[in-house]
Amino acid sequence: MPGGGLDTGGSTAAPAPFEATAASVAVRKVKNLLVGLPPTNDDVAAVTTSGAAGLQQLISTWMSDPTFQPLFRDKMVGFFRNAFQQTGFIPTEDFKHQLLENGGFDFGPFGTGAVGDDAYYRIIQNIQDSFAMTAWQLVAENRPFSEVLTTQRYRMTTAMKALYLQVEMPNDQPYASFGGKVSTVAWKVDMSGNAIPLADTLNPSSPNYLVFDDQAPATASGFKGGGFTTCQGTAGLVNDYSGYADLWQRLVGFTQRHPFAAQPDCWEHASKPYFTLDDTQDWTWVTISPKSSSDTYPQPYDLPTLRGLTELKLALPRVGFFSTPAFLALWNTNDSNQHRVTANQTLLVALGESFTGDSVIVPVSTTGLDANHSVDGTECFGCHKSLDPMRSFWAGQLDYNDRNDFPQRGNFMGGAANPRPAKTGGVFAFADVNVDKTGGTLADLGNLLLGVHDLSDPSQPITRFAMGFTQKLCAFANSTPCLESDPEFRRVALAFEKSNFSFPVLIKELFSSPLVTGASSTATFEQGGMSVSIARRDQFCQALSNRLMRTDICSISVPLPTAAQKTTLGIANNIPADAFGRGSENLVTPADPTLFFRAASEMLCEDIAIKVVDAATNTVYSSADVSNSISDMVQRIMGYPLSDPHYAQAVQILTDHYTAAKSAAGGTATKAMQSTFAAACQSPTSLSFGL
Repeated sequence: MPGGGLDTGGSTAAPAPFEATAASVAVRKVKNLLVGLPPTNDDVAAVTTSGAAGLQQLISTWMSDPTFQPLFRDKMVGFFRNAFQQTGFIPTEDFKHQLLENGGFDFGPFGTGAVGDDAYYRIIQNIQDSFAMTAWQLVAENRPFSEVLTTQRYRMTTAMKALYLQVEMPNDQPYASFGGKVSTVAWKVDMSGNAIPLADTLNPSSPNYLVFDDQAPATASGFKGGGFTTCQGTAGLVNDYSGYADLWQRLVGFTQRHPFAAQPDCWEHASKPYFTLDDTQDWTWVTISPKSSSDTYPQPYDLPTLRGLTELKLALPRVGFFSTPAFLALWNTNDSNQHRVTANQTLLVALGESFTGDSVIVPVSTTGLDANHSVDGTECFGCHKSLDPMRSFWAGQLDYNDRNDFPQRGNFMGGAANPRPAKTGGVFAFADVNVDKTGGTLADLGNLLLGVHDLSDPSQPITRFAMGFTQKLCAFANSTPCLESDPEFRRVALAFEKSNFSFPVLIKELFSSPLVTGASSTATFEQGGMSVSIARRDQFCQALSNRLMRTDICSISVPLPTAAQKTTLGIANNIPADAFGRGSENLVTPADPTLFFRAASEMLCEDIAIKVVDAATNTVYSSADVSNSISDMVQRIMGYPLSDPHYAQAVQILTDHYTAAKSAAGGTATKAMQSTFAAACQSPTSLSFGL
């Protein structure tokens, strides 16, 4: 419902009578959520003795201690990807606006199978991670978290710097000539397979100036152009190419067909990328500033120069989360939508609210208002009267392909022109903010967003930004939104705002609050009850990885997984994950177990058991030490410390399981211990939050 209230699904049943959660349960839930680890005796003792204050001290330790901080960082980066809507796009399709059809990540009929090695996959992960890493670094540097709305500094790798530049290169992809465009860069590929140092390729005095090599990739080298002749390895053959689009593809490990039109002599194929592993891992701060007419672009292919750059001067505005390549790829616009979806999703992310048809605010002007939706009383006017003027913040500086190519043609067959507007900026009319920023820029938008307040309680106005992110974390913790009229919810949001938007303060206040721990009753509980939720894919896999000290045990982030990793990933992908939706005020956080979840989690636990029990290398559990292995499984996997009243019973259950599995027909000690691990892995305290 509007305003972020709880949706009880229409049920009229009253919540069960409140029963305060035990300290051991609260610690198990909170520690798992924040660092993916089980509670210790000392953790439980601290909360038993000191209550919320003790839990806050533990949370501070988990956020800052060098042992725990990397785990907390990984949890928050995952949360930020989802909260700022930086993931979920289809790279080969959704980047056709920014990186062009027949260019960028559009690899034609053979798709990504024609791309060599893993640079492409790592760059896609970079695109998803860049703003999440930006948000994390703001937290790590104790910056106000509200800077996610205004920052023009981003965490980037060398590959990301090249991508931001590539978006602004001329529209010279192979079919661009049909729209009257011409190529602006000529280059060549030496098809022989001999290595050409990039320093020579970039040296105007070298005979190999702008000649790129065509070395076979280390992986995917079996691709042979779909059975056609690729020319790779042909001594003495040097092919002429033109255009930034094809050159970008060569950088990521794809050599385009030659010639592009008519019947090619050499078909597209996989090549060794120019982007190195370090180019996708060398995260650093990069400041984006406006490009003047006298400034020249660094070239996207000049990787040695890009590796050292900490400032990019760009024609396109890059501000906050709402202008990143990932956000614009996910919420593609066009000459019909004209950035309306961009504006609406920005409100949903930043404020947790968007326009409704009954909004009473009247824009201070009709700037950008579509005539088709401007008649008062029509079905669409309620939203469009504010949405259309607001979209002008984007439409004044980015064309409808989110590039800077005004006027824009839809494709190589032509399309409606989109001439550059005479003015930038727009009108921000939402809630208690009504400002005409015609002549302003996208950089003004973040401060306007931060000025919006929730006025449902006039005696205590709170910024919608504080309310929105408190709500997002509430859904992350409980898999259901909190009641925004709940005094405890408003207390936490206000504490966040008054701390100058300190994210650690928000984490401490919310995750030690009864809203999450269930230590006392709240209005949220009185309306919807205390939640017990499944551990979704990212939470479950990260917890297992952290507890078993195995990086990415579900192979979620492996660029080119092996056959065994593909099997694991295929199973893990059947477990519901955190998500978000178009037009949705709340994050999508599946909470209920289903038959599909039950089957997928069982299969995943059995798959992982083989990797950690009597494994050939780096085994975690040994069937030669049954007693200690079972004790460790109870503490580490099930989350029962020695002091927990359920510890002894859990040990007995697993011991009985091991004995029965070993005595079964064909049972061996190894198989019995693997089955025992799978049982621990599938326990309610492992597969859920709140028990």
